[in-house]
Amino acid sequence: MTAAAARKLQKEIENVLKKVDDGIDEFAEYWEQATAASSGPQRERIGEELKKSINKLQRFRVQIREWLAQSGVQSDCKDKLENARKRVESDMQRFKDFERDLKTKAFSTNALNRGDELELEDAEKQRYQEWLAQTIQGLNDQLDQFEADLEILANKRSLGSDDKARQGNLRTLQERHRWHIKKLEQLLRAVDNEAVSLSDLAVIRDSVDFYVDNNQEPDCYHDETLYDGFDLVEYEDKS
Repeated sequence: MTAAAARKLQKEIENVLKKVDDGIDEFAEYWEQATAASSGPQRERIGEELKKSINKLQRFRVQIREWLAQSGVQSDCKDKLENARKRVESDMQRFKDFERDLKTKAFSTNALNRGDELELEDAEKQRYQEWLAQTIQGLNDQLDQFEADLEILANKRSLGSDDKARQGNLRTLQERHRWHIKKLEQLLRAVDNEAVSLSDLAVIRDSVDFYVDNNQEPDCYHDETLYDGFDLVEYEDKS
């Protein structure tokens, strides 16, 4: 990398890091309002602002991860980028917990207001059905992106060592994603048929969410025994 290119990259990194700082401050302000809100509608309104804020931070996170993977970025910059990534992911987790809590309370309130029409247990089942469907969709969206990235690499005249490593990693991720999607589709059918304990689903939920959010991290552990606690033989032939 030339000196001019290095200076340009340094300026771009500093600019994004400043935007991350501003975005985290904005998220913190909305977070304080959300935790102080006394009513459900108020929390939902502020939750929309939190979602907009976290979406901006997630876009910066994508750029940060690209820079972290580049060999030309200086080590002191990588330390700052790594710190920014962790701060963004911490707020991503906080928002995920907030959104989950908000939906749980909404389901519970709805169930209580409608009496026997929708029991709390049915609301919990519906919550997991939605989570499974959304997770499957999220993995399929990532699969589409992997396919697009592989196509870009395939169209290159020649591949360097980094490109070849990326290509191999993308193919591994494709295989893993398809395996998770298959298992989650089986679980969704099992939940529809009330053949799975929701408490058992709760045990693996955080691990599944972690995989969806962090599968492209170099140190992301892939647990091939994640679904071993479920008897899904009945649903395998329908996959």
